[in-house]
Amino acid sequence: MLLMNAKRVDRIINSIGELPILPTIYARLTHILNVSDASISTISNIISEDQSVAAMVLRMVNSAAYGFYNKIGELQHAIAILGLNEIKNLVLATSMYNVVKGFRPSDRFDMQEFWKHSIGCAVSARVLAETAYLKNPEAVFTGGLLHDIGKLIHASYLREEFDNVVADVEKTGSQMSESERRLLGFDHAQTGSALAEKWLLPREIVNMIAYHHLTDMPPDTLTKEIAAVHIGNTLCTALRMGSGGEKRVPMVNHEAWEILNLKVSDLEYVMQRSAKLFEERVSIMEFT
Repeated sequence: MLLMNAKRVDRIINSIGELPILPTIYARLTHILNVSDASISTISNIISEDQSVAAMVLRMVNSAAYGFYNKIGELQHAIAILGLNEIKNLVLATSMYNVVKGFRPSDRFDMQEFWKHSIGCAVSARVLAETAYLKNPEAVFTGGLLHDIGKLIHASYLREEFDNVVADVEKTGSQMSESERRLLGFDHAQTGSALAEKWLLPREIVNMIAYHHLTDMPPDTLTKEIAAVHIGNTLCTALRMGSGGEKRVPMVNHEAWEILNLKVSDLEYVMQRSAKLFEERVSIMEFT
């Protein structure tokens, strides 16, 4: 059954003529950071090719979050202050933000709230990853940002079917993934991970998208990174950081909490820090 569903997802992905592509600027930046010790001027040249991304970098560094007295107007100076990891996150977030704005989804699906939910999950997952001392919290940010990208595909390319899914969620209070599997035969995690594979994203990020609900997961697949995205998704839903269309807060899987080896006392810090970062990001990247 799972194999049949996987084949159907692949057929849907392959049948869509204008799938969103992984933003070129993000792909180039990732490549150069992985293969060389890139200079700030090189990174600045790449970013400056996309004016919306360059503007967002300057907007970020001049925001209240950094509190500089004098306005920073040079891109290279901004990159040096923000750091390469923050720049990479911001490039992906801005690029995907522009992709989301260009979609015309179902009338039942609020794209502004979807975008905020994606940012909320990304920052919550990264705070969890940092608190649990994971080696690569930036990859977790990416997994959190893209965890629901399959919903974007469903809302944009399977509009009538997805309308029925949303109506079912509203009527029954089911988790959206449950309604999708019941009405479509697959869920947004499967579609999103198939898209991530087409983008040639690293396997760890594909898995964060595929298993963020911890369903249909092969034995011994659960990692701390997947757990961080899973719990981050629950936290941002509980804290009302946007909406992915769910009508109730999903339960946190006990094993996911255990694998992060966090204490209950860590939760208050994670929630406060996540809420602060979310508000900062949303104020900088307001949906227009």
